[in-house]
Amino acid sequence: MSDKASQCPCCGASDPKWLGALPDSEWFAGKRLTHRLNGGALYRCKTCFLKFRFPLEDPASYHTLYDNAETRTWPAQSRRIDWDLILEQISHFKPEGGKVLDFGCYSGGLLSRLDGRYERFGIEINREAARIAQEAAGAHLWNNLEAMPADQRFDVIVIADVLEHVPNPQTLFDHLKRNLGKDGIVVATTGDADNPLWNWFGANWWYCFYPEHVSFVSKKWVEQILLPNGWSLMTYKRFRYRRLSPFLGLVELASACMYGLFPRAYLHIQSVLKRSRALTSAPGNSVTADHLLITLARKRSS
Repeated sequence: MSDKASQCPCCGASDPKWLGALPDSEWFAGKRLTHRLNGGALYRCKTCFLKFRFPLEDPASYHTLYDNAETRTWPAQSRRIDWDLILEQISHFKPEGGKVLDFGCYSGGLLSRLDGRYERFGIEINREAARIAQEAAGAHLWNNLEAMPADQRFDVIVIADVLEHVPNPQTLFDHLKRNLGKDGIVVATTGDADNPLWNWFGANWWYCFYPEHVSFVSKKWVEQILLPNGWSLMTYKRFRYRRLSPFLGLVELASACMYGLFPRAYLHIQSVLKRSRALTSAPGNSVTADHLLITLARKRSS
């Protein structure tokens, strides 16, 4: 396989734009690895505007990396702004209740916040996290889409912090549409690939630092790929993933600019300060409204 991307993994357009090299990593989904993962590079499709990492590991390797028995990578009990926004969407569009599927539910933190109007279902590749979700949220769990009955239908499908982990987000939407009820909705949150700072810093932006983040969408991608293919956009909102105090916001912004403009110097300084411990994240989270909330429904035929 070439180390240079020749086409977009979503729309197949050729000659994507190279945005810069991504750092190698010793961590994946919260667990330290025995070997470093090749960071590859960040590209942007000139046709559908998807940003993506290339090259990727093979699918079997990713399955092993995710099913790692680690259940504390993404907090399940803390107050999360994205979950509050998702619950508002569910309550607004489905106040009468219904069946809710959380795709990539991890240990069930979001599902456990649903009230008695909603039946809870989840898909989670990490089997230990799935076990916890089943116990904590009382949800019915499957480990992958293929294990879920083909005739299962849902009133709401949630995709929270998952699209960035999927090599081709369009394929996931196509799969999930088959399991969406007649008047069902899909509520998704993910990083905004068209964030101005990200466009400025290219590959030196915090959200593409993590090796498990491989695909990055934007409103332009939604308009180019999803809306012409049977979806209607019900809600679109940019938001900050977490709340920062004014002081912490300035510190984080300064650090993000340092990493964005001088990544090698920043990583070197951090490695010295951390006394050779591997850096697990990059600065920049929530210095701007760099996340998206997207609610979609099937496009009604005229």
